[in-house]
Amino acid sequence: MRDVLYRSVLAVAIVAAIGSGNAYAQSSSKDAVQLDQVSVTAQRREAQMQKTPLSMSVITGPALDRMQIKRVDDIKFTTPNIIIEQNTGTSSGAKIIMRGVGADESMFTNDPAVALYIDDVYIARQNGAMLDLYDVDRIEVLRGPQGTLYGRNATGGAIRYISKKPTGEDKLSFDGSVGNLGRFDGRAMFATRIGETLDVSAAVLSRNRDGIMRDIAQNRWVNDQDVLAGRLAFASTWGEASYATLSIDRLRERSTPAWGTPVMLDANDHVIPKLGSFYKTRSDTLGINDLDQFGVALTSETDFGTFSWRSILHYRTLDHHFYMDVDGTDQMRYHLEQDQKQNQRGYEAQFTSQLEGPFSWVAGVFTFWEHNDQPTRNDIFTRGGTNYIQQDTTAYAVYAQGDYKFNDKLTLTLGGRYSYENKDFSLRAVRANGDPNFTKNLEKSWNRPDWKALLSYNFSDNVMGYASVTTGFKSGGFNGRGTTFATITPVDAETLRAYEVGVKSTLWDNRLRLNADYYRLDYDGIQLTAVNQDGVFVMTNATGALIQGFEVDAQAQLTDKLRVDASIGTIDGEYKNYSAVNAAYFNGRSMKSSPDMQWTLAGTYVQPVGNADLVFSAQARHTDEYYQNQDTSRLIMTRANTEYNARISYEPREANWSVALWGKNLSDEISSTGGFDIANLGVGVIYPNVPRTYGAEFKYRFW
Repeated sequence: MRDVLYRSVLAVAIVAAIGSGNAYAQSSSKDAVQLDQVSVTAQRREAQMQKTPLSMSVITGPALDRMQIKRVDDIKFTTPNIIIEQNTGTSSGAKIIMRGVGADESMFTNDPAVALYIDDVYIARQNGAMLDLYDVDRIEVLRGPQGTLYGRNATGGAIRYISKKPTGEDKLSFDGSVGNLGRFDGRAMFATRIGETLDVSAAVLSRNRDGIMRDIAQNRWVNDQDVLAGRLAFASTWGEASYATLSIDRLRERSTPAWGTPVMLDANDHVIPKLGSFYKTRSDTLGINDLDQFGVALTSETDFGTFSWRSILHYRTLDHHFYMDVDGTDQMRYHLEQDQKQNQRGYEAQFTSQLEGPFSWVAGVFTFWEHNDQPTRNDIFTRGGTNYIQQDTTAYAVYAQGDYKFNDKLTLTLGGRYSYENKDFSLRAVRANGDPNFTKNLEKSWNRPDWKALLSYNFSDNVMGYASVTTGFKSGGFNGRGTTFATITPVDAETLRAYEVGVKSTLWDNRLRLNADYYRLDYDGIQLTAVNQDGVFVMTNATGALIQGFEVDAQAQLTDKLRVDASIGTIDGEYKNYSAVNAAYFNGRSMKSSPDMQWTLAGTYVQPVGNADLVFSAQARHTDEYYQNQDTSRLIMTRANTEYNARISYEPREANWSVALWGKNLSDEISSTGGFDIANLGVGVIYPNVPRTYGAEFKYRFW
């Protein structure tokens, strides 16, 4: 911990010196040397980011292009203490972990611990959550438990994707990108007004890339990308005080599964590929990874004068058929198949005060229903039996949060939420020959009050400090991956209490923003999923943990041309509260998914060239080593690594077009994003990151 603290203090000094951060402001030679104001709705009402007493990162405006934020996992280049990677085996599953809190099991019986929202619609499943970020206005990343206002499964934090709303402005634009590995992407956007009040917008995205890994047994490339998505939105006002938006989205993906590569350790603890390259594999099946998603959401807002009423109604479906070879050989050692069908619907009502005065409040009601069913088959050395699994989830919550300003400097925030959740689970196991094996039916409910207490103090107009205590919980569930009657067991809810002290400052005549925080998480009932030595999944509330660390993010407009962004985060995690029977296992063991330190650094330089701007932008991200599983396997762990991205664009000021050259992972760094180490099955594979990619981009606005 001493070394971590030393590096944290040193990092704070470095970041303060260079001045950088996570929200982005456009700059050019004609702009004032200041940062733009950034508005957020993280607390369910609009406020300035620097006036919101919460550790958060915001990406908006030109930064989405200049920092190459194209997909959810690109957010890791802007945010401290976050891991976002593809889940093992699937190109569409998102493994999201903040401050060491998260879930890397994509089965629907295990909920995520970082909540993902699209326009305030909760995305319940990891599968399908690796979203393409197009037609987006901004992204808000809220670190730490959001139990009061966001509720279920937000113990690690929340990521909010806020799309562009139709405004009635006529627009037709297209941008495309080509590059190595057969990259060919295209996006088209259209917007107009129909009649007097109906605003319409539409966006379509196509993302295609050849495979990055060679399957030498099948003589083909795998781990490719083949995605087609679209969004249609309608917005209108009625009466004098009401506004509504209807959005419809659709996604179709036909990428191959994400195959792993077989690896081993040499005598010097180096991971080496068994096939001579980290981008080679062997398989005895072609595999399946077919994903279809559909969603519709109706949001309305009505101004009643003293308060406003916001209503969010949604319905979403997901169909994901997945079959992959886990072992990286052309033998049947371990194959996995699942054919998930999911649908969810929900309604949320939010009420927000609008009166002037020292007291303001937000209150709401949340309802959510979800149904999942899928056949799952584990083929270990031979074709296995099939488990037919279903689960129905019902969740309700009521919440309220209020701010009281004692004076211009001191504000007290108190919030509470009461949540109820019920899960009805059933499993029917059938042997490989079709004979019945066993059945199991489980039903359980969980309820939980969560609360928040926060004091914020304005030391000056530009410096605010805050201290908070917040609780959160992640719902209990069942081990849906168990393959025997005994391993299909319930697990209790995870609970977390977070303590945080932070400061937000705007300095140097609004040219520098510097935010820092210390956090401590008391984490209990951690739901740990593991694959034992025989390839059987087990899931238990095995332990608790104490996690603490520092975070610093900053942003500086150093000149009218140069902008620098940076962040740093540390995690010091220690298992605790384990039972006597587990003491020998957890005592002194490092927590998984918890690198000691991560940092990001980005810069943008705008050079006027005649009537155009030449924009240079670059990003770097470093993460210390961390373990991928609770067994702390050094075979599949992520070793310390640093990745670099860069982009150069030519942007005429009076024209409707621009061009850019871009590159990602320019140092061609190889790192493990996940893996399996199952010794008794002879399985040792990692899933490598995408190697160096580069290409050109073109944008054109027709009107």
